[in-house]
Amino acid sequence: MSVCDTRRLALRNQLSELKRLTSWIEDRVDPARFPDLSLAVQVCLEEAVANVIMYASPDGDQLEIWVDLGRCEGVLVARVEDNGREFDPTQAAPFRVAKSLQDAQVGNIGIHLMRSFADGVDYERRNGRNQLTLRFVEPRPA
Repeated sequence: MSVCDTRRLALRNQLSELKRLTSWIEDRVDPARFPDLSLAVQVCLEEAVANVIMYASPDGDQLEIWVDLGRCEGVLVARVEDNGREFDPTQAAPFRVAKSLQDAQVGNIGIHLMRSFADGVDYERRNGRNQLTLRFVEPRPA
């Protein structure tokens, strides 16, 4: 990740970790200064990590999950990386209302949320790891 100041958080593959993730984001994206940006980053990263926990390890295998959050020249770059099975959330089908739970596509709502809030969303599989990168442009001071 080519950013100027990056911090990393290691997470266990448990949904209870989302609370810790939220606090960590708030420490790095000042909600008092950038309330909309803080909320956007929180929603996107929580959705991404929840999808990794639920779908990248369907057999309950232990996952290594890392979240990087960096800032450089007015852009926040967030990356969720894991060593689970290949899972590309950007390949979700166009949004439609599912007729049943079985009909709902894995990660479908999550990627639509990410595309709504983030200024850029990319996925790649590198060295046996899933890497989802999200970019957010910080608002310029008035």
